[in-house]
This record gives sequence, C-alpha cells and structure tokens, in this order.
Amino acid sequence: MSVTARDLLLLGIVALVARIVAVLIVPWPPFTDPAYYSLIAERLADGHGFTTPVLWSFIEVGSVLPDPAVLPVPSNAHWMPLTSVVAAASMALFGSSYVAATLPLILLSAVLAPLTYAIALELWGSRQTAIVAGILAIFAGPLLIMYPTTDNFAVFGATGAASLYCSMRAVRSPRAGPWLVAAGALAGFATLSRIDGVFLTVAVATAWAVRRGWTPWTPASRGGASVAWGVASAAAFLAVLAPWLARNLSVFGTPLPSAGGHTLWIRTYNEQFSIGHEVSLSTYLDWGIVNIVGSKLYAWGELVGRTGLLLGGIFLIFFVAGLWLFRRRADLAPFLVYFAVMFVAMGALFTFHSPKGAFYHSAPAWLPWAFGISVAALPPAATAAGSVWPFLRRPATHRFITVASVAGAIALSVMSSAILFAQWDRSRVRDEQAAAFLRANAQPTDVIMASDPASIHPLSGNPGVAAPFDPYRVIEQVVDAYAVEWVVVLRSGPGETDPLNLWDGSAGTDSEGDHPSFLPAAPAFEGDDVRVFRVDR
Repeated sequence: MSVTARDLLLLGIVALVARIVAVLIVPWPPFTDPAYYSLIAERLADGHGFTTPVLWSFIEVGSVLPDPAVLPVPSNAHWMPLTSVVAAASMALFGSSYVAATLPLILLSAVLAPLTYAIALELWGSRQTAIVAGILAIFAGPLLIMYPTTDNFAVFGATGAASLYCSMRAVRSPRAGPWLVAAGALAGFATLSRIDGVFLTVAVATAWAVRRGWTPWTPASRGGASVAWGVASAAAFLAVLAPWLARNLSVFGTPLPSAGGHTLWIRTYNEQFSIGHEVSLSTYLDWGIVNIVGSKLYAWGELVGRTGLLLGGIFLIFFVAGLWLFRRRADLAPFLVYFAVMFVAMGALFTFHSPKGAFYHSAPAWLPWAFGISVAALPPAATAAGSVWPFLRRPATHRFITVASVAGAIALSVMSSAILFAQWDRSRVRDEQAAAFLRANAQPTDVIMASDPASIHPLSGNPGVAAPFDPYRVIEQVVDAYAVEWVVVLRSGPGETDPLNLWDGSAGTDSEGDHPSFLPAAPAFEGDDVRVFRVDR
C-alpha cells in the first residue's frame, strides 16, 4: 500500500469513528431541521410519499393560513428533498429509526476528511499540508457533532465538494468538457439538498471561462471548453433538478414555492414565521437604508466569526492570507469565485438566516479547500511576517505554529460541540416530558401547537403546527382553523418566558396588549421549563 493510500485510509477511519461516536452521543434528531428531514424520510420509507403531518412553520404552506387548514400536507415546499431521500433509502434497508437514517450521512461526512487530504495533496504536493488539512476536516468546529445528523450537512458537503473538485479538474485537466458536465450535474444534486447549491454553478462557469481564456487567470492549457460543453454542463444541472421542479409545479403550482418575501424581505429572523402582516419588498424598503445596510454589515461580521470557528480559530488568519497569496492560481479560480459569491450572498440575501445556521449548512462544500489553503499559507504568511518578528521565518517556528493551531482547533471543536450537545439534550428532556404527558392524556389524532412540532411528533405521534410569530389574535385563528387541542410551551430557563409570552397562559400579554383567550390560566402539565396547556373552547 502506498503512503498516500495509507494516509487516506487512516484519515477515513478516524473520521468514520468520529461520526459514529457523534451519533452514539446524539441518537435522536436534536433540532428542527434533522427532525423534519428524518420525519419525511420515514414517511417516504413507509410509502406515504412527500407528505408531512406537522407544519414546522407556515413557510411550508406559503406563509398564509390555508383554507381549508388540514394535515397532513405536501412536504418540502421550503426545504429541498435529497437528504430525506438518502435517509429514506437507509430506513428502507435497516428499519425506520433515526440511527438507521444517519448511516449514509455518517459515511458521506466521513469521506470529506480524505477528500480534503486528496485536494490539498493535488494542489500543493505536500504530504504534511494534506495530513494537517485532513485532520482539521475531521473536526471543523461544531460540525464535529452536527455532520452525521439527518440534516443536509453531509449530503450538501459531499455533492458540493465534488462539484467544486470537478470544476477544479476542468481547469487542470487536458480535457475540460467531461469535468464541466460532471461539475454541473453534481451542482444539481447539491441544489437538491440546499437551494443555495445553485451558487456552485458560478464555480462551473468560472472553470469554463478560465479554459476559454476569458479571465485574468492563465490555465496550464487552454481550449477544450467549447460552447457545446458549456451548454452540456448547464443541461446536466437542469436535468438533475427537472424532476423535482416538475413535482413542485404539479403540487404547488410553482417550481420554487417558498421563494419570495418571507425568505428575502424579512427585517428580523422571526419575521419569516409571521402570517399576520405583509412581508414584501415594499415593507423591507420602508425599514430604511440605515437598518438595511447595518443588518447586512452585521451579518457579514457574524459570518467572519463563524468562518473562524469552522477553521479552528487561528487558521482563519492564514485562510485570509492564503486567499491573497494564491489568488492568481487558475486551478483555485472556481473555488475563489464561488466562495466570494457565496459569502456576499449569504450576508446580502440571507441576512438573518446565514448567522443562524445557513452558513454552517453551506460550509461542508467549501471547507475542504479552505483547510488546504489555510495550512499551505501558514509558512509563507509567517515568513512574510518575519520582517517584523524574524523568528517567524524559521521552519521550526512554522511547525510549532501548525501543531499548536491544530491542537487549538481540536479543542475549539470539542468545546463548541459540547455546548451544542448541552443545548440539544436540554431540548430533548423538555420534548420527552411533554410527549410523555401527551401520550398519556391526548388522543393520537389531537393536533398540538408547539415551537418545534417536528421534534415532538416522533415522541408522541400527534400531528402539529408551529405557532406563527404574530399577535394572539392571529395565533387564535390558527388554533381554531386546525382545531388545536394542546399547546406546548418551552422557555429558556427559570424566570424567563417564551418568545410569544405564552408561558403564563391566559395571563400572557402580546405586542398589542392582548391576552391569549384560547389558553387557560393554569397548565395541564408542567415539567422542566415546559408546560402543556389544553385549549379553552
């Protein structure tokens, strides 16, 4: 076995063990996204198709109160389907359990570590750089515990990174055409896991333009990227997406049901969950240019911090340095353009979504390049800084910084994952307490209202809806329309209340000064920062 093969195998095994341990620690869907994806996967595996008995938010039904208001409804009006499809295939083979759903995601996320090694080795020809980059890919900040959940981290990471790799190979290879087509098709699969996968087409287009000599980058060989190959690449992308877009057109009357106001024109994160007032370009512009620009600057600042956490702290400095040092490399052009477009779009278009998690979800696709760039840039960046501090020019110093930075990255990853686990475990306890009460006291067909009905459904079996982020008069319309019987209320901790101020039942007060008349004064059940109210009728 060659040294490279041995390195790849060892990194793959260590990554696989890390992912398995993560699932053993968190053998349940720990928040809304994986709860929803695993629920849809289970329904697919059980023959119910793309349907859902819960509304994780009213974005799923067009951000309005439907008429008639019924459950179940067609699923995936907002979130893309590929993660659930992959998980459903595993459930069909190994049983309809959450752990069974994670099996392909364990494998896909583990592959990212040896892929990072292979990319770094191909780009910089240094085994040391490749090994360090591969080690960093195993951890990646809080992704250490998030990767194998039934969320789109693993699927988007595998398909998105593969698309970027094919775009890179389209620049490096003597025959660009087939790599362009593969990159386009893989960008389509990435888009089927996350809608922002469409930004990967920018990398494909960049590779095509570089080979045609239309960019400042000079590839090793030009040509081989005819208009026909460019069209074929775009056709491959659209061909992958076409069946899903046709399904949406048939079911919802539009290929992208949730595109619009509640995605682009929100002024706070929770406004996307409102159905009681207009959310549009007009209301967004009325917010004022200072607020609009300020919110985007704040978002970009947050994303810089999250990039640092994903890269392991100090490697952020070397990543930024590497973006400059390697800016003229033609084979990095697809990644550089993609990363710039993605980063700008995350702050400009998904201003409130990206700091809350959208940026983390997109990261697995670009991290294999970022890790390699960070590690490869460390020696030249440190040497350049040696003009001020001469000791930074020493190779021994470079090795010390590398080892210390890797140790810090691992520690940061473990700590951030531990913090997440504590939050998830607390949510699990509250959900299980509420579900135990519902199993004992509610009918299986009783509709519940909760902040995260997708997480409670697997535990209690009840259909459910999320409360809209609106005044009580709007929430009461939802309660009446869906004949809600029980309202589950969670609070952050003792002495606090929930975002909708429902914790005190009928004594609660909303932004209009009204009280929730649909709730009694006292809960039917109270646990650890969780209450269950029976709706007053």
